[in-house]
Amino acid sequence: MAKEPSQGVITGPGLGAPITLKESGAKSIGPDLASVVEESGFFLGVWGGDPDHLTHRPAGDLGPRYTITYTMPFSERRSDPIVQYVYPYAEPKPVTYMPAKQAFWGDNETVGTWYVARVRFKATLIGVGLPASAPSPPVAGIDTPAAAVPRAGFDPTPLLIATAMLALVLAAFQMRRHRLGRSVGRS
Repeated sequence: MAKEPSQGVITGPGLGAPITLKESGAKSIGPDLASVVEESGFFLGVWGGDPDHLTHRPAGDLGPRYTITYTMPFSERRSDPIVQYVYPYAEPKPVTYMPAKQAFWGDNETVGTWYVARVRFKATLIGVGLPASAPSPPVAGIDTPAAAVPRAGFDPTPLLIATAMLALVLAAFQMRRHRLGRSVGRS
């Protein structure tokens, strides 16, 4: 009865395709999956047991998020996937997060935790196929529509208010002009 995942798949930015952490049909967990499981705080997220683990998100920008979806079979039972979020480019050390209450092996649930990994975890993830550095954010006009990328320091609200006020003034002027034209025509 194994208590570790039999499969792990990484998805996220800068990857051409998902990264599978175990050769299909392999009889053991394999070195890549074993390293990721050991270094990512996986066991703390599933079973708990460390009173010093984080219960809240670390402060600051963690960088791009990757998702590792694990399969954890138990005898002949089907395994629900267990998801762990990984922030390999967080400074000063990589960070992971496993949400609590993910079901596995029937009525078992993950404990969940934030975990600050050792620096070598980033190297492990790069070794299995993640980019050597954090992927750049999308560029307006190339990766995303320009409207989706806000310009720093520009608030469109005053411009919208001024445009609406100008439209009201012009409408009032046109109505007054129209009334004056009708009253002059009756005289």
